[in-house]
Amino acid sequence: MISIDKIYQICLMLANSDIRGNIKPKDLRLAIYDTVNEIYESYFTEINRYVNRQNRGLAGVGLENLPDLFREKLQHFLVEDTTLDYVSPYWTLPADHRYTDVVTCDDKDVEFYANSTDYRLVANYIDTAPTASYPIGLKVGNKIKIAPSDADSVVKIAYLRNQVMANWTYIMVNGSEQFNPDAADFKDIDLHISEENNVVIKTLFRFGINLKEQDVVAITQNKGVQEFNQDNAV
Repeated sequence: MISIDKIYQICLMLANSDIRGNIKPKDLRLAIYDTVNEIYESYFTEINRYVNRQNRGLAGVGLENLPDLFREKLQHFLVEDTTLDYVSPYWTLPADHRYTDVVTCDDKDVEFYANSTDYRLVANYIDTAPTASYPIGLKVGNKIKIAPSDADSVVKIAYLRNQVMANWTYIMVNGSEQFNPDAADFKDIDLHISEENNVVIKTLFRFGINLKEQDVVAITQNKGVQEFNQDNAV
């Protein structure tokens, strides 16, 4: 998680330094939600790009293995071993489901098909008919079909969930907002901690402020020095 209060304070500081006025909490909430979605979806593009580079011998290994670093960021959203409910003839996906990693039926991996035509062909053709050892599946909206399966089957899923919407909660004190992390609906930013500067840059861009990472680092470091000097002034 990333501290939404820290991001809010940095955004306010940078917005004010750019003479853009205040950023309102409700606007920040929507901007951060949009930012997190953009960053989330970018991981898949970046993984494919760097895997292609690796295949051409142009990428490193270990800590230089960028696909693995992006996969680690995606694992922030990974949920494992969730048991699905059965309402014949479908299994209902979790409400926060975004992308499927793997589905098992009675501990056997389910092979999914891209469309109902292929699913029916495989299911109905005697030489490829699914069995308890080799089940097949089809995603239908927020549900899945699995053959063979019934109410006695145990179907589990590992999946990437949707983000939880961040919320900078506050109380009004003398006409201004004061951060209140004790509110029931408070929520930090649902993203890998390494994305902090990226969140600042992309969120400010949505308010018409275009900065580079070195700008954010320089300004926040300068702010930190100022606060340190104030805290330690005689």
